[in-house]
Amino acid sequence: MSSWPRPAGTSGDIKLVRTNLGTARLDPRDCPSKRSSDARPMLTAYPAPAEHAETLQDFTLKVFMDALDLIEHDCRDPEEVIEELRRTNGTFGLYRRREAHPLLLSWSAAAVRRFVTARLSDQRARRAAGLPLTVPVRDAWALRAGPRPVDARGADTYETTAWGRRFAALDGSTRELWLLSFGAAKDGRPEAEAAVAAYVAARGRPVSGGWKKRYAVVPAERLEPHRTAFPGRVRVIEFGCGDGAYKELLDWNQQEVRQHFTADGWPALSEAIDGTGTRPGSSCVDCKTLASCDAIARTPDLLTIAPPEPRRPRRSLSVTDLRAYRDCPAKFHATRQLKLRSAKPESPEVRRGRVVDDVLNLRHGGTPYRSCAKFPGPADPASWGSGALQLSGKEARDGAAMLEQHGFYCPLDGLDAAEEVRVQYQVACYDPGLDLVLIATPDLLHTRNGGWVWRETKTASRYLYEGESLMKRYPQLALGVLMLAAGVLGGDAKRSRVELELLHTDDVTFEELDPSRPRAVDEAREVIAELARPWIGDRNYPAAPGRHCNSCEALEWCRPGNEHLVTTENRTRNTAEAEREF
Repeated sequence: MSSWPRPAGTSGDIKLVRTNLGTARLDPRDCPSKRSSDARPMLTAYPAPAEHAETLQDFTLKVFMDALDLIEHDCRDPEEVIEELRRTNGTFGLYRRREAHPLLLSWSAAAVRRFVTARLSDQRARRAAGLPLTVPVRDAWALRAGPRPVDARGADTYETTAWGRRFAALDGSTRELWLLSFGAAKDGRPEAEAAVAAYVAARGRPVSGGWKKRYAVVPAERLEPHRTAFPGRVRVIEFGCGDGAYKELLDWNQQEVRQHFTADGWPALSEAIDGTGTRPGSSCVDCKTLASCDAIARTPDLLTIAPPEPRRPRRSLSVTDLRAYRDCPAKFHATRQLKLRSAKPESPEVRRGRVVDDVLNLRHGGTPYRSCAKFPGPADPASWGSGALQLSGKEARDGAAMLEQHGFYCPLDGLDAAEEVRVQYQVACYDPGLDLVLIATPDLLHTRNGGWVWRETKTASRYLYEGESLMKRYPQLALGVLMLAAGVLGGDAKRSRVELELLHTDDVTFEELDPSRPRAVDEAREVIAELARPWIGDRNYPAAPGRHCNSCEALEWCRPGNEHLVTTENRTRNTAEAEREF
């Protein structure tokens, strides 16, 4: 009998265990049971859910990877491939490829050019240093142990993979694995992830097949020697698709690779493979066990909107998604679904808000918790920060003043030590009719006298307008009201409340909403439904240029948005010139 408890509502073979770099990250926000289920690719949901597909390509790197395959393995000219990318809307005429959104096409074309440039630069540096050059390798690399007798986990085969762009020296001395980030190149990866990447590159064999079955090792006699040789050295390189920068994360020999994998890599993989327990959240969206999981609250009446026709794959929805969609459907698709954001600097107000938020999270997350009124302010109010984010001048003084104002309204002030406190905790519920996982991450949650208090804290440059609807202005409050009223967190709704704390430099605006009041719940439901109705059935996400284009994180790749700004700028200039002439 397996020591790993097969989740209810699943069927299939658990003898194959397959891990990858994502498995090694052990993100604390992920669900342990979902992570261990994912490590068993032949395990499936039972009964099998109906299959639905999106219209647009939603795998961000698919177009980029297909283009590089043509360039690196078919020796095609990069500009010719980019032209074909645009002409075919990212499908390249390949079987069952979904067309990509215009913003993804633009991003992919830029990322391909950056990668080609980065590779040329890296190879020039190796030539100058007298090191062997590397060539693209088409093969997938995988570590494979088994089949062998079934062990205590119920497994007879273990496989580990590492996804990225693969290269090897023709003399077999070196292998490289280039890892990809959507934005800027990362300075590093978790030690376990780096160790697994290096081990797969050092000891992985060329394989074929996979998906929901075991890999097959490609016989060595079918391949050139450099594709099968275990290298003396391994390089793992981080490439930023958004900025074109690349950084060598490690350059290890075989002994170093084994040491790091033994110390960091395998312990993380083992923890993930054996994971039990549940944590509802974004992990639920593609979880095999959702239908039978009792850890996530079912809320079929939370929203009053009809399901889309034709039906869609299961999705998640947050207020941040809805606000992005309200601004522009293309912005939502690029920034929220594809996770693409330009590297343009944040505004001073946004940066100040992030730093204040970071400081409050650190204070509230301390154990034992204590009121923020007991913490001293910044030693130098004109220059301070949190982590890598630093403030200076007016924005630093304003942020320090806001921290001081919060001290008068800190929700932990006078809170009994027996109460529960959760900082930036992901709250989730599931609407089975819409097949929708709703997600919210309030700034602070805590219990008080049998109820839950949901606190949203914002830095504000202006006060609320008189008569302005609180929930329309801040829809996250509306979702909080609905979740507390539906009992998503448990507790007594009559003892629960949603709080809004707007921090100004010289004052605090403080408001409360009662989730036990039917009028508050009705208004909250209409606020969220009004935002969600146009979103629920949209499949194409057209651009909607407007005032928001100036600050849009996807503007770099949006032709309609850039054309709108040029037209607006020209119109403003012409108006000003006409007024001067008059």
